[in-house]
Amino acid sequence: MYQETLPQGITLDEPVRLSVEADLLPDGTFGRELLVVTDAKLRVLTEDGAGAHVRLEMPLAGLKEPKAESVVGGGVLEVSQDSLRIELVRYSSARIPRFTTAAKLLEKWLKGEEAKIPPVEEQRCPRCGLPLEKGTKVCPACLPKTRTLRKLVGYLGPCWKAALALSLIAMGSTAVGLIPPYLQKPLMDQVLSPPSGEAKPLNQRLTLLALLVAALLGVQVVRSMASVVQGWLSAWLGNRITHDIRCQLYRHLQYLSLRFYDKRELGGVISRVNQDTGQLQAFLVWGTQDLAMDFLLLVGIGAMLFTLNWKLALLVFIPAPIVAVLSTMFWMRIRFYMHRFFHRWGRLNALLNETLTGLRVVKVFAQEPREVARFNSRSQDLATSGVQAERIWSTLFSGLTLLILVGTLLVWYIGGRSVLFQEMSLGTLVAFMTYVLMFYQPVQSLSMLLNWSSRSLTAAERVFEVLDIRPEVAEADDAVPMPRIEGRVEFRGVTFGYEPHRPVLKSVGFDVKPGEMIGLVGQSGAGKTTTINLLCRFYDADEGEILIDGIPIRKIRVEDLRHQLGVVPQDTFLFSGTIADNISYAKPGATQEEVIRAAKIANAHDFILRKPDGYETWLGEGGQGISAGEKQRLAIARAVLHDPRILILDEATSQVDVETEKQIQEAISRLVKGRTTFAIAHRLSTLKNADRLIVLKEGAVTEIGTHDELIAKEGEFAKLVKTYQEISKVREVAR
Repeated sequence: MYQETLPQGITLDEPVRLSVEADLLPDGTFGRELLVVTDAKLRVLTEDGAGAHVRLEMPLAGLKEPKAESVVGGGVLEVSQDSLRIELVRYSSARIPRFTTAAKLLEKWLKGEEAKIPPVEEQRCPRCGLPLEKGTKVCPACLPKTRTLRKLVGYLGPCWKAALALSLIAMGSTAVGLIPPYLQKPLMDQVLSPPSGEAKPLNQRLTLLALLVAALLGVQVVRSMASVVQGWLSAWLGNRITHDIRCQLYRHLQYLSLRFYDKRELGGVISRVNQDTGQLQAFLVWGTQDLAMDFLLLVGIGAMLFTLNWKLALLVFIPAPIVAVLSTMFWMRIRFYMHRFFHRWGRLNALLNETLTGLRVVKVFAQEPREVARFNSRSQDLATSGVQAERIWSTLFSGLTLLILVGTLLVWYIGGRSVLFQEMSLGTLVAFMTYVLMFYQPVQSLSMLLNWSSRSLTAAERVFEVLDIRPEVAEADDAVPMPRIEGRVEFRGVTFGYEPHRPVLKSVGFDVKPGEMIGLVGQSGAGKTTTINLLCRFYDADEGEILIDGIPIRKIRVEDLRHQLGVVPQDTFLFSGTIADNISYAKPGATQEEVIRAAKIANAHDFILRKPDGYETWLGEGGQGISAGEKQRLAIARAVLHDPRILILDEATSQVDVETEKQIQEAISRLVKGRTTFAIAHRLSTLKNADRLIVLKEGAVTEIGTHDELIAKEGEFAKLVKTYQEISKVREVAR
């Protein structure tokens, strides 16, 4: 929560309890207003060109029902006074969370309750001011490149011997590669074109020629062998590091909270695992090797150039500062477009994953042209980003090539004059020019590697950005083991929203005894599934707490909790594999007898035997090859085999016919004995056997009792039953 500073010229006699800044004026235009609450009054301060003044002032005593209402593009904070609704301030979408919190605080204060201002939850980068991902203090926009490089180098730790060997081989190969140009000097000056009067006898020159050629051959053989070993080592090292990063990223994604996936497209997440790590692998296998070789070549060749002729060497280095400046300038631009390129690639993958997964829906509504158009649009965006990046790189490469050509021509001219005036031998010039050509090759290569490394470092940043995010549902340091759960569950004033400023559950409270079967009832959106999500600890409550056997759920080891929970979800998901594999997913070591027993309890045994390969029948992705009702029964069998202490049935019979439903209900009645069970069902008749029903409406508990008690009460549950009966009559008439 924010405590904003009062504008200059505004003084209050009372201490300020709360002050929150709004960024919209009453007419909807951008401006600054301040909501100020003291012990006795509420004020709205407005700042304009003339300064700050009090636009609205009213005593707290007459105010009721403060609410932060969402509207298009933002929100409005309102209160009631004398049965009239009064608009206090308007604000943009970015400020919805703080004003939602302000409304809650104001509501408690108006009721005379004590409430403390919570700490600021929104974190921003201190450098650029952009909001940070919850659970991390790393800003992707300000992430230093040295940090990314240090992280990559850190993965060399387990393979330091191979990395050291690769470095030594690279240094040795580079040093050996500097020998051939130097041998051209005696080849020209002593063998092929010796100065007049200094020529040796022909037989000596022939012997020297043979020795020089043999030396050149030996150098090439050594370099070839070193290149082979270097290629093997670099390939192994690069793939090993990429494998480690990929596995670490996938493992990290497995343990991230569901809220992370709620805000992201699945295809974009997948692109981090395969596409970004693939870019990283190519760079680690070849890019780093080439970078190291080019750097060593520049150092070694520079030393040889100064050894041969330091004056000419200075001419070679004239373009170097310009190259450095241009590279630095273009690096930032390329990096910007690379971030955009990878972002749009992720969006394209997300669309591809979504449309192919929902291909049946696309075909049912004949929307193939629409999806093709969407794909073409995103592919065009990706192509545009690629073109922009390539244009910048090609401009840089052409500029560097021109500079290199100018430097080479200068050396030819000055060196040629030196030879003509007999200030330098021809062999020295030939050796020098060979080194010059060798010198500019790594310079050109470095300009190409600049483009490659910008792509790879951008990919690395995207990978490390995910790795830096901490799971919101994290295991407490003082978590206690719970090898056996008895099944007592208690919700104490639980409030939760998938977005904190929009609560789905509001002060939910109830107590469930061990072995009791509880039915969760309510209209769609009432919060039934959300209640189950919190019990499974897919999310943590914003307010209040959940206790199991008297221990707060945050203090229980997550592994112990999940091992003793069994869930039959509304949307059944099956993996590619055999029917037996899917049933035994929660218990991989289950015997065939245990699998068959679970299938019989779930009334799945008979239809499994009718399949061509029985329990070894192969199911496609998502359970392709069996009906929705059969999927549901396999999910129930999976939960049965898991043998949980707390069983959760989320519309467990929603996709089966009436006859099968009766059989499954009989199986469930045997299964729930001795277990705490939570059942959600729109078919209210399926909850008659529940010990108690909890009725939810708009996120709050409205009624708790047995089926007969709630019917007799003629409250919310009775209305739901009546509505369901009327719908059933309509269905019967339709038949």
